[in-house]
Amino acid sequence: MNNNIDFFLNSFFLSYSQFKDDLISSQRKLVEHLSVPIIPVSASVAVLPLIGHVDEYRIRIIEEKALIEISNLKLQTLVLDLSGVTTMEQSVIAKFEDILTGVSMMGCKAVLTGLRAELVRKMVSMGVTFHQHAETHGTLQQTLRKYLVAQEI
Repeated sequence: MNNNIDFFLNSFFLSYSQFKDDLISSQRKLVEHLSVPIIPVSASVAVLPLIGHVDEYRIRIIEEKALIEISNLKLQTLVLDLSGVTTMEQSVIAKFEDILTGVSMMGCKAVLTGLRAELVRKMVSMGVTFHQHAETHGTLQQTLRKYLVAQEI
């Protein structure tokens, strides 16, 4: 009898542990998806608003999602709004430059908006400039006005 109870409890806890791991994994994927929203604003233009701290883990998610969505949505312009980014590590800034290169290689134009002074200072001190692979504008409103009006013409 004790062996049967031990077997049952062992099986139950292993099953429960697997269920919990799967649940955590699915919730993590949901959070990842929600933390990198790519919002189509027209047939060829989408906005990627970034908010908060961007670390190594999150920049990999941004890269993966941006490149996949450029392909899926057949985007010509991806606007990356950085006005909500609080901090970005130096290694992440270098990886961000790689993302812009990838966006460009896919035939999509990258547009950066909302660069904060602290972030710009850090980029300048590192010698990083994004002008080769991205256009910059002061605000998201200026950018959308330019690209959405240009499509209407």
